[in-house]
Amino acid sequence: MAQLNRIVIMANNEVGVIADIARVLADVGINVETINTETAGDRGAVVLTVDNTDHALSALNQAGYKAVSDDALVLRLRDAPGALASVADVLKQAGVNIQSMHILNRQAGYAMIALTTDDRARAQAAIDDTFII
Repeated sequence: MAQLNRIVIMANNEVGVIADIARVLADVGINVETINTETAGDRGAVVLTVDNTDHALSALNQAGYKAVSDDALVLRLRDAPGALASVADVLKQAGVNIQSMHILNRQAGYAMIALTTDDRARAQAAIDDTFII
């Protein structure tokens, strides 16, 4: 199981937000590795991973964005019905609450997901080797 430091940015849902965020990071030499966006009305969340989390957080916050980092568990699952349910059931049985989950990539019959929980240590202990990257 890999660990992934994600950056979550809450922003207005408007034209150019992604371009502006990408420019802030490019101007300080940060490479974006993954990006996911979600909107809800006039607000949105941009979730990304970069090659230098601390430097990116500093640049984004200086540019006026509300950017935070969290530690996500990264799992590799078969890209098939029931795979996600299996992981969710394991965590449910362990009494672990999933706080966020993002599909990072789907390729060659597998999906890579990033998730955060209310108890990382208990989640990691509950998830067996079949889900480890």
